[in-house]
Amino acid sequence: MNFLLLLTLLLSFNLFANSKVGIIIKKQGDVELLTNPSKKFDNKKGTILYEGVYYQRKKARRGLKLKNGDILKTGSNSKARIVYKNGDQINVGEGTAFAISWEKPKSKKDESKSTISLINGAIRGVVSKKGPRSKLTVKSRTAVMGVRGTDFHFSQKGTSGKTKISVLRGQVEVAKSTRPDDKVDVKQGFSAEVEGKLLSKKTKNKAPLATLAVNKTTQQDLVEIQKDSKIIKEDKEDISPVVKEELSKLEAKAIETTLDDIKEYQPDVYKNLAGKKITTVDTVNTVVVTKAIKKAPPQKSKKGFDEMGINLEEDTYKKYFDIKDSL
Repeated sequence: MNFLLLLTLLLSFNLFANSKVGIIIKKQGDVELLTNPSKKFDNKKGTILYEGVYYQRKKARRGLKLKNGDILKTGSNSKARIVYKNGDQINVGEGTAFAISWEKPKSKKDESKSTISLINGAIRGVVSKKGPRSKLTVKSRTAVMGVRGTDFHFSQKGTSGKTKISVLRGQVEVAKSTRPDDKVDVKQGFSAEVEGKLLSKKTKNKAPLATLAVNKTTQQDLVEIQKDSKIIKEDKEDISPVVKEELSKLEAKAIETTLDDIKEYQPDVYKNLAGKKITTVDTVNTVVVTKAIKKAPPQKSKKGFDEMGINLEEDTYKKYFDIKDSL
């Protein structure tokens, strides 16, 4: 067999071999990966101590895999998109750090369980209820969320202990981290906020100090979601033609999976998108937010909104909401 063809097949297989492994298909700015977690110090170049664990520090590039226990970090003005074999995606906002892990099933009958632990920042996830992450759990310091196939935004910004979860499609289950069994269903068009002081070891057996409230997702919420999830200026790194082709396939799969989800939950939005030439999943996700913003209640006190509802400033619209694909 031709060596180049063999190499092509091997690289293709490696990218798609594990359905649990996410691939960075797009990035903007400074993104790094902390990998190979260990409790013991390894005297290798790039080893750092983070959150009490030693990691190998790598500069993230397109095509890089997120393995079990890895932490992805984005800097200021930096974002990333991770896509899985089945088209599930995680859009990573600026100033975000999160760890991803999964458990090996104890038997063939057991389902694999994946967990995202958000340390800080924001992510927007699109997860198929038919795929391997249909039982995904997302955690922050104060909240825990169970995904059942949905388009969601999950943020833990700053050190206040406040977590906000918005559902753009489908529904999720949300609970305070101190009361994980007291779950609340959060449906499409609604957001949950969990805030309050974290419990210390001394107070862990007392009544929880955090509060959980569910309200309609506002127009301002949706603008923030769009800012967090849309990559404006994609880095153009030198990658091999083989990897480039595989990343294009992942992007196409993300579009397919997202449209399939929209077809079930938002048939009116799907009707607008079906049959159109779409080259990036950003287009699909932007249409979803644009449609939702027209129905959402305004948040008058924020810059860029008038008293009658949303009135986006022109530069904000062009930057975050302009859909360049022909729809």
